[in-house]
Amino acid sequence: MKIKVQPEDFVVYEVADITPQKEGEFALYRLFKRGATTWDVIGALAKRLRLRAQDIQYGGLKDRHALSYQYVTIRKGPKKDLVGKNFRLEYLGQSPFPMSKARLKGNFFRILVREVEPRVLEQEAPLVARFGVANYFDEQRFGSARHGLGFAARELILGHYERALYLLLVEGSQYEMKRTQAFRDCLRRNWPEVKPCLSLAPSPWERRLLEFLATHRLSKRTFKRAIGLVDREYLLMLCHAYQAFVWNETVKLYLQKQGLRLYPVPYVLGEHLFYRTVPEERWPALKEQKIPLPSPRLKLAPEIRALMEEVLKKEGIPSLEKFRTLVKGATFKTYPREVVVIPERLRYEVKGTREVEVEFFLPKGSYATVVLKRLFLLPKEDSLNE
Repeated sequence: MKIKVQPEDFVVYEVADITPQKEGEFALYRLFKRGATTWDVIGALAKRLRLRAQDIQYGGLKDRHALSYQYVTIRKGPKKDLVGKNFRLEYLGQSPFPMSKARLKGNFFRILVREVEPRVLEQEAPLVARFGVANYFDEQRFGSARHGLGFAARELILGHYERALYLLLVEGSQYEMKRTQAFRDCLRRNWPEVKPCLSLAPSPWERRLLEFLATHRLSKRTFKRAIGLVDREYLLMLCHAYQAFVWNETVKLYLQKQGLRLYPVPYVLGEHLFYRTVPEERWPALKEQKIPLPSPRLKLAPEIRALMEEVLKKEGIPSLEKFRTLVKGATFKTYPREVVVIPERLRYEVKGTREVEVEFFLPKGSYATVVLKRLFLLPKEDSLNE
């Protein structure tokens, strides 16, 4: 299966509870972007309008390798369209409130899938429409751990502050990896002596952090204090990535406990386990089941808690109460997430012998790539339960 061969193959339309008004403190825009992340565009807009990035509000982060349309607000923003290298900002009107995740309903996807057998959809599409798919976080959530060296947030929980800093600065990046290659190569050569890399720091916070390390005696306490200089949004993203991994692993155990026939599909951190069908007597409970993201103060049903703590113990974390850090800003916010998501308005059109266009709507937080894997990549025979 191939997707995103070119950005036009993967089109995302954001659906949100926000409409243009004649009056309001916030200018409302539709942002069209191609070949750039939402963060890239927000940064470029902030620089152009001489604003802080946090003065530009949006609902969700959209993939670089796609064409995407999403809503953006700017307090007292210009009442005109703006065009940049990878984006177009279309002024729609005013809004009395800012755009936010709370106003995001979901996304409608139109995707050209290449190098697949379209005939499989005759069987799989009706099953997905009926029983949905396991609502895993997918690879886009785990860019900060794609290197395979672990999660910075896990190292923070375990008190390994130097290792956490190394992972988030050297092996990961808040920005496009190519953009920060020279900086990260310099750190890799010189770590933990960071002074030679000061001039290469790609952002003000990274420069401040390196200056702090360069002027203090290196110790566990120094590295812990340095974590406090990491951009707050980036730090929360790293924490959420680790929560998402633990959630995925918990859901896999949960599905195995249901006695379902499960099929493995590889992804960057291991494999997802998918079912095709669910016995009628189990379906009502499964489709309503929610599991919260891990957090130290969670109140969970005993059977769910046992599954989550089984995952944590494999990670070297003895209990859910210990799923916390001693670093300001490195917190684990939780919310309940559905174990199953059912794509709405699912349809497909065969475009060639090995190409098919698929479209569907997903609620916010669910991944179109997970739906595609379920539709096209399940093995025909082998199952983990056999």
